[in-house]
Amino acid sequence: MNAGDIVEERVLFKNEDYNDPLIKDIRVLMELLNPLVSSYRLLVGAADEFNKIALAHKKDLEHAIKRADELGDIIDEIDDKLKILIKALLKKIECNYDNDFNR
Repeated sequence: MNAGDIVEERVLFKNEDYNDPLIKDIRVLMELLNPLVSSYRLLVGAADEFNKIALAHKKDLEHAIKRADELGDIIDEIDDKLKILIKALLKKIECNYDNDFNR
């Protein structure tokens, strides 16, 4: 196997990955997750700041906590979906290897 074969194999692998619906879904969810987690951290930080401000109204603090909590729920849902998809992908990979080795 020469360097050209390795490059060709990697290109084929990437093309297969790109067309795999599981990998597409995982990528989409991962791309969503990162900015949502960043936003969540900012919302939690804002709620903490409201809590430290003596003049802040209790209603403002409660609203800030609610916003962070709602986004946290969305993040949890995405995390749950990612776990399901990643487990399915691992099973698919395992089946592919089993099929390749049993030929």
